[in-house]
Amino acid sequence: MIMARRLRRLWRGTVLVSFVALNAVLPVGGTVAAPLTWDRKGAFEACLERSLEAWIKAQAELVVNEDPAAGNLDDPAVAAWAAQVLAQCKASGGGEVATSTDRFTKHMAQWRQHIYDLAAGIRQKGGAD
Repeated sequence: MIMARRLRRLWRGTVLVSFVALNAVLPVGGTVAAPLTWDRKGAFEACLERSLEAWIKAQAELVVNEDPAAGNLDDPAVAAWAAQVLAQCKASGGGEVATSTDRFTKHMAQWRQHIYDLAAGIRQKGGAD
C-alpha cells in the first residue's frame, strides 16, 4: 500500500516535470496547434481525446466570456488535470499505451495555444456555443 502511494506520487511528479519542461521548450507562438494523432486508436486514446476536447472547449469558453476563472490555470494545475485524465482513462478499461501517453503529454504542453486557438475560432463565429 505504501509502495503504491509512492509510485503514484513518483509518476505524478514525473508527469508534472515532463509537462513543465516540454512547455518551456516547445514553441508557443502564433502557430495553429496540430490535432492530436495516435499510432493506434483504442479505448484509451478515445477517452483521452474526449476528455481533452471537452476540457479545451470549456476553457476556451471561459476565455471568450472573459470569466475570471480563465486566469486560474497555470502549468501545475493543467499538469494535475492531465495526470488525472491519464489515470481515469487507464482505469476505464482502455489500458495505458506508452506512446499515446507521451503524445498526450506533449500535446498538453501547449495547452495555452490550444485554448486560445479555439477561443479565437469561437470569437470569429460570433460567440460561445
